Amino acid sequence: MPRLFVAIDLPDPIKDQLLALQRDDISTARWPKREALHLTLHFIGNIPEGVARAYERVLQEVDVPAFDLKVGGVGQFPIDQRAKVIWAGVDNTPALRALYEAVSEALEDEGFNPEERRYHPHITLMRFNKPIRGGVGRTWINEHISWHLDPVKITEFSLYESELGESGAIYTKRQTYSLTE
Repeated sequence: MPRLFVAIDLPDPIKDQLLALQRDDISTARWPKREALHLTLHFIGNIPEGVARAYERVLQEVDVPAFDLKVGGVGQFPIDQRAKVIWAGVDNTPALRALYEAVSEALEDEGFNPEERRYHPHITLMRFNKPIRGGVGRTWINEHISWHLDPVKITEFSLYESELGESGAIYTKRQTYSLTE
């Protein structure tokens, strides 16, 4: 059964600037590779191949205009505990929200039940095998708290398949969908 998610593949200028944030002195951090940098809209999980094909079809019906993506600020999950993930923030603009909701509705029409929790758009910058408290993670966040990028035009989103391996997940685009101009 394929393990799927819907996401925006980030344009190269954003990936370049995100990769420039990586540092060797945070030895406990696992930094994503270039091809793994994305903005998740919905994590679907493991589903039968027939359902995956149905999702591929229904996502073709999403009709949302292209929009500017605004990336800036950093934070951590969980918010009030030891960090497991440090992320770059993404402004939850009305345009991004429209895409998120259109994808939700399309998938729900095929039986998908989206997560109950509020959508918190972010780009994962580093993960920790063991949650960290303060220290280098907190210092890194404080150094980058006001970091931001110039807005960039988003013209498509994709349905991805994720294969978990010993050296991390490998993401493959199953289908890419254009936003309207």
